[in-house]
Amino acid sequence: MTATAPLTLLESRAVEVNDPAALLDRVARNFPLHAFLESPMSGGFFHRSGVIHMGQIAVSCSRHSPLEIGFDDSPIATLTLPLSGVAEVASDGQRLKLEAGPMAAYLPGAAFTASTGTFEEVMICLDRRRLAETAAAIGGFGDRAGGWAPAFVRTLRVDGSASAEQAELLRHLHLALRMLEAPLLQSVGGLSASQLEDLLFRLVAAIVCPDAVRGMDRADPDPRRDHPFNELLEWIRAHLHTPITPTELSRRSAYSQRNLQYLFQRRFGCSPMQWVKRQRLSAVHADLQRAQPGETVAAIARRHGFVQLSSFAASFQQRYGIAPSILLRRSRTHTS
Repeated sequence: MTATAPLTLLESRAVEVNDPAALLDRVARNFPLHAFLESPMSGGFFHRSGVIHMGQIAVSCSRHSPLEIGFDDSPIATLTLPLSGVAEVASDGQRLKLEAGPMAAYLPGAAFTASTGTFEEVMICLDRRRLAETAAAIGGFGDRAGGWAPAFVRTLRVDGSASAEQAELLRHLHLALRMLEAPLLQSVGGLSASQLEDLLFRLVAAIVCPDAVRGMDRADPDPRRDHPFNELLEWIRAHLHTPITPTELSRRSAYSQRNLQYLFQRRFGCSPMQWVKRQRLSAVHADLQRAQPGETVAAIARRHGFVQLSSFAASFQQRYGIAPSILLRRSRTHTS
């Protein structure tokens, strides 16, 4: 493994530094963390990394020569995924060995040091409070994040080889991270439209605190008598113009992810997010039929939460059998 070999992730953003002081400066510019090298080396030192920021998340992929590095206390949690090589992390009196495989280290923000050989890893820095809120939401506990906060302030080594469930979650996390550089991502609106930030929070929350999202469901609810579900539907209809994520739906309704899937499938035959998209398409369809002079398809689509117009147009035509531009033109003809 060499410095010049492509990074497994974020190679398009890769920067290579060969000076320990330059590395510390790069860390300080990209992360809310204060790093220090415990034994800076000059000869043979290399560090190649790519970094991307997305809302409350920063993701880096790094490959570097053997080093010893430390980080001071921080309010930011870090999940480290080893890709190759071996490292040892020390924090809160624990020493965690990391090596390639279905494995991760969760560091809640307490000071830690890392001693590595030649090593490649992915680091995901996230807001710890939001992690607890996400776990509470997808577990069906609404805004009651406090009960799960302790799970996110302890150092943890996640070993997927000992748990099929954890291995599957780690696999999905790696797949989600690869979306950061997906060539066609911009064609569907980019990172914000893909809701990738919310997905990463959900996956990390489930990896760190599986008890919050496993086995906590109430009995399957009856959608005909469940007022909170009807209130959720009304909230969705009133907020189609805003970003809506699965976590937000769980948080507002206090339904677990499983119960939300059950309710929407039973009543509408689709997932929650599929229903949200249907409502947005329906709202656009109605507005196109009563469009005011000068209004465009793009303006109407964006008004109802569609960011990428080509994918919107394809979905609209698939659902209604007509291109939105043609419907707008026909509507103007009928009203003129």
